[in-house]
Parts: sequence; C-alpha cells; structure tokens
Amino acid sequence: MSRRTTTLRTRASKRLATVGALAAVTTLGALISAPAAQAGARPAGAKHKPAICKRIPTIDTRLTKSIARLSGDAKVNGSIAHLQARIAQAEKSNRPAVKAYLNDVLTTRQRLLPELQQRKTDLANVKTWCDTQPSAAKK
Repeated sequence: MSRRTTTLRTRASKRLATVGALAAVTTLGALISAPAAQAGARPAGAKHKPAICKRIPTIDTRLTKSIARLSGDAKVNGSIAHLQARIAQAEKSNRPAVKAYLNDVLTTRQRLLPELQQRKTDLANVKTWCDTQPSAAKK
C-alpha cells in the first residue's frame, strides 16, 4: 500500500468521525429540546381545540358518502348490490376466476360497511367531546 492511499484512508476516517460526532450532537440537542414538545405542553393561556375537531365535518362527509355508496342499489357503482350483480353475471358467463376475485372483493366490502357505520357513531361521540372543549375565541 502506498503512502498516498494510507493518507486518503486516514482522512476519510477522520471525516467520517467528524460527521458522526456532528450527527450525535445534533441528535442529542433535538432529544433535549423535544420532551417539552412531545409532552403536549401548551403555552399558558393557549386554549385551542384539538385538530381532530376541525376535521370532523370532512370526515363525516366522507363516511356518509362511503356508507351511501356501499348501501346503494345495483345501479350504484361500488355498492354491494352492484358487486353481487357482477358476480351473478360472471357465473352466468362461465368465468370462475373473475367470480372468485369478485367474491373476495364482496367479502371485503361486506366487512367494511359495519366498520364504517361504527366509525360514524364514534365520530358523533368525538363531536360531542369537541363541543365541550374551550375554543380560542372563549379566552
């Protein structure tokens, strides 16, 4: 090995050690300052509603649309009834692979509908909770 190769390796090692030390110091600084932010501490006098309270109308609209779509009749694309009609057509057309795939999709959607209805109920409970939280206007 030449002297130049050894020197380059030594320099690379020193650079790597320096970068590692800088990363460690930066991480340590972030960890020291982060506990206050992670603990959820708010400045004195700040009484803002949680972010979920602002998103409730949007979430409610999406849940309502999804439930309506899944509960729709055979003419509504994405509904359980529409999927059942497609399965019947696949069976009639002697397409077993398509029928098997659509049956799996049907099973998933049938499990999804009660879950979405439960989420809507839970969202109503969250809305009630949000209504009890102080807002920024009531300071």
